[in-house]
Amino acid sequence: MNTIFLPLAASGNELGLYMGLAGLASAIIFCGLGIYFHHRRQTLWHETARIALEKGQPLPPLQDGPTDKPHNHKSNDFRSGLVLIEVGAGLYLFLNAFLGHAFGLFGAIPGFIGVALLFYGLLNALFSRKDKPPADRPPQS
Repeated sequence: MNTIFLPLAASGNELGLYMGLAGLASAIIFCGLGIYFHHRRQTLWHETARIALEKGQPLPPLQDGPTDKPHNHKSNDFRSGLVLIEVGAGLYLFLNAFLGHAFGLFGAIPGFIGVALLFYGLLNALFSRKDKPPADRPPQS
């Protein structure tokens, strides 16, 4: 094992322990921050609604998340497939360069999932076009 992966000059077992604890701590911190900011947004909405009711104004809409634009679910498969193929390629190049060819093959997992999503998105786009009647003439009965 290269010494570049031992920033604390720890043995392999201790390094795994430190990395596991760091991952667990970061997951707990991010979940806690998500819960805090969701609660803060709800508190601010309730305060706004209370003030609006006191003044006789209509209630503002409660938004659970960012709803700037509607999502096109048909293009999500295509976009997700492309992203996962690129993630797989990046993982392959990174792991192959630092750990060897055997570890580089782990990049194939997200890569093949991306290929499957891309294939599904293309098939979905092809079949959805055949199901729709042309827009320039009314449907036949």
